[in-house]
Amino acid sequence: MSTATRAPQRCLIQLMPPGSGGVRDYLECLRTEWAAVGLTSHVVSLGEADAKQRSLAERLREIIEVEGRPCAVVLHFSGYGFDPRGLCLWLVREVESARQELGDRLHLVTMFHELYASGPPWGSAFWLSPVQAWIARRVARLSDVLWTNTELHGRWLRRQVGESVAIEVHPVFSTVGEPAETPPAHGRLPRLIVFGSPSTRRRALERLPQHAAHLHRQGITEVVEVGSGAATPWPECALKVRFVGRLDIAELRELLETSAWGLIDYPPKYLGKSTVFAAYAVHGCVSLNTADAGADSDGLQDGRHFVTLAPHADIANTAQVRQTIATAAREWYAQHMTARQAQAFAESCQAWYPRKETT
Repeated sequence: MSTATRAPQRCLIQLMPPGSGGVRDYLECLRTEWAAVGLTSHVVSLGEADAKQRSLAERLREIIEVEGRPCAVVLHFSGYGFDPRGLCLWLVREVESARQELGDRLHLVTMFHELYASGPPWGSAFWLSPVQAWIARRVARLSDVLWTNTELHGRWLRRQVGESVAIEVHPVFSTVGEPAETPPAHGRLPRLIVFGSPSTRRRALERLPQHAAHLHRQGITEVVEVGSGAATPWPECALKVRFVGRLDIAELRELLETSAWGLIDYPPKYLGKSTVFAAYAVHGCVSLNTADAGADSDGLQDGRHFVTLAPHADIANTAQVRQTIATAAREWYAQHMTARQAQAFAESCQAWYPRKETT
């Protein structure tokens, strides 16, 4: 079949797991960007119980019939979003059935927010990961185009699908806005912000006390924890943490734009999938990383775009050094900001690729 016989323009559908969280925020950013340029889209939230009541194929067929044209589905894949243990075998069955029933009327673009868990033998993730990996592999082979957020994930996906499937690798964008300009480093308050889900905040804050005295000596006066849920338990040490709970986006953006540092705990090879790191980068905060140092990845360099915390290490405690790092991080971020990714997603959804079945 030649590319001259391409399918007509497809309607856009985003498929996500139930509930709120980072995947939902990411999806809503794409939908907002598409709407701004006149692209309407649909959102299908699907859990296992929903699929038992009405299959994915039925839901997609209804939209196709209303729209009068084929569909392009952006599947936001997160195993733990679709199943509490990441074992969303039901999702594989639903996608397989939809592919079979809808045929050429379905073009599937899968965004892999996650692949599968891993961990030591004494943890459940170690025993669940083979099945989780099989699920991710099968979904990848059912897809027409693959997206993901780190080079590490991209390499794994390439090994699963070979050269027959297009793969796009783009670090995630900020889901709390992208200011066109940010205040300079010399005008920011010497405080450290940590925000995100309770588990994200806890992971970073649990490793911070060992650096507390050193950070205090270098001028950090306050740590501010932002987000839903309870405050992370905090031991007596040189740094005091102020928990402010959940803020609306305008309040969070003001806090980020007036603070010198942001706190994360992500190995460098995973920074590309952190919307928290993306928010620090675009708002001009210097990211302090409590994770162990690792190889540079996704165009990011330790010491240039972020700072790994280590005993007695300098944390960019002069305005000039902070400005250099903040500028480099914003320049890195500008290569994959929301509008660019939304356009690239739309192009992936409308592009035609000769499909090859992969077993």
